[in-house]
Amino acid sequence: MTNVVRHALQRMRSIIGPRFSLVEVEDDFPAIMRKRTLYVLAEDGQVWAAAMTCPCGCKAILHLNLLADQRPCWHLNLRDGGSLMPSVWRKDHCGAHFWFREGRVHWTADQRNTLWRDLQLRLGR
Repeated sequence: MTNVVRHALQRMRSIIGPRFSLVEVEDDFPAIMRKRTLYVLAEDGQVWAAAMTCPCGCKAILHLNLLADQRPCWHLNLRDGGSLMPSVWRKDHCGAHFWFREGRVHWTADQRNTLWRDLQLRLGR
């Protein structure tokens, strides 16, 4: 793939790929989670967990530990809509693998139909 094509695809993904809302909750995650929303569980100003519906459309809830002394663990940067480090990878079921950067899903190179997934996500499906 040439750099021009790669750049055009990245530009299209940045336009199509919807932004997620960042919602901080205190006691527990809501029973029904909205799509395109990253929920952050905090207690006394300390974040310790995050959750979201899987962006692939399978409707699974992804729970992400933010406590450094437990594994696996993600680091959450709350600036610019939220970013998670490292990538999120469901090794079973749907196999979704993505980076969550500045409130958007960025699919990894091993994923297929990423433009279609982004469009479906934008449409709320």
